[in-house]
Amino acid sequence: MNSIRISGGLLKGKKIDFDFRDNLRPTTNKLKEILFNWIQFDITDNYICLDLFAGTGSMGVEAISRGASKVFFIELNKKHYQNIKKNISKLDLQDNAKLVFRDSFSWIQKNDLSKFDLIIIDPPFEKGFEEKILKQILKKNELKKSCKIYIEYSKFVDLEIPKTVNVIKEKKLGDVRALLIEI
Repeated sequence: MNSIRISGGLLKGKKIDFDFRDNLRPTTNKLKEILFNWIQFDITDNYICLDLFAGTGSMGVEAISRGASKVFFIELNKKHYQNIKKNISKLDLQDNAKLVFRDSFSWIQKNDLSKFDLIIIDPPFEKGFEEKILKQILKKNELKKSCKIYIEYSKFVDLEIPKTVNVIKEKKLGDVRALLIEI
């Protein structure tokens, strides 16, 4: 069992456990720091996040640690789902977390996205999910104007960003690119 440290906020230094053999690619602490520095002044008491393809759950847990009132974790892999559930319980985050065992694409199709302040898109690399899920989100046309979308993807992928969105911030770190966009 491996672990990732929470890099900031109320839970700073606490660990999120995960099984490194499950082909997970957890977001590095450096990238989490970058994202939360980008949005630190946006987080308010009623800040709600959506963590798609949640994996280890570290991005959503980091959001709670840094002040988000609620995070919806969407994860389809049963082992990852169970692990996120265990970490939510271990860190006593049940009141701030909604964990859903479902495919991110079908969850988006069936749910209202207008309450979210931040949507985190960090799918498995090399599958083309980033562009597909972003298009699906934008097609629903129900995001609040202040909603930000964070996308993490391989630097070897040419991600097509629709002209209707504004790239606020961009960072390359190793083999990973990170974008923060808004509509």
